[in-house]
Amino acid sequence: MSDEKVKPDTATQNKLVGPGLGLIIMGAAYLVWWLIFIEYAIMDPRWVHNIAYAIIILNVGLAWYHKSPLSRTIVMVQSIMLPIIGSGSFNALICTIISLVILIVWIIVVFRERANGKNMFEEKLSKRGLIWSNMHTLIIAWLLVGHMGLMFFIVRLPLESQLYGYGEFAGYLLNLPPESLEIATWAYDIGLFILVAVILVEQYKMGYNTQNNRWPRRSFWVVIIVMAASLLALAVQSLTVGMDWVEIVYG
Repeated sequence: MSDEKVKPDTATQNKLVGPGLGLIIMGAAYLVWWLIFIEYAIMDPRWVHNIAYAIIILNVGLAWYHKSPLSRTIVMVQSIMLPIIGSGSFNALICTIISLVILIVWIIVVFRERANGKNMFEEKLSKRGLIWSNMHTLIIAWLLVGHMGLMFFIVRLPLESQLYGYGEFAGYLLNLPPESLEIATWAYDIGLFILVAVILVEQYKMGYNTQNNRWPRRSFWVVIIVMAASLLALAVQSLTVGMDWVEIVYG
């Protein structure tokens, strides 16, 4: 990656628009949505995994605006929860609590760094090491966001019908609900693949961006499109297979 791929841009406006803002909007909207419909998670705690997803996506977006090795490492570690949650290998409620605790820790670290006017552990890294760390920890977090969809399509989807044949809570169904005919899940997870790909292409073109050039806005608009597509898919589902398809399909 090289900064030579992007011409210097001294314009100050619109520098806040980028993947960070998009992920903040996505995570916040995702969180608000599930807090509004929290009764579904209360009736079936397996649905609480969506709150964990929302918290992590929101935090990854926030981390884009705070370049520090510690804060971004915290977000990277938090993002490891995504494939764990997405595979259904661990209790969704516990994962949500852990994700929330990590978010609180991240907020405390950021407030402390900003109050002190310097980032923790920054002096222990060379300038090149600092830039490398700030960029690659966030890249890993973005890749892990994409793993939400990967876990759905590769791990859960092929096994769902077979597992349900053994029982309603067999295998990963103990921690995650059936979603094979959740059209919104399909749209959202496919959209995440596209989003992460666009972000990575933008990152490659921007390089280390030591000149703080304006970030391309394609990823931001992809976020909006993914959210709109997911809502449309939800409407399509309500008009076709319905929201209570599990009882109809699996009995």
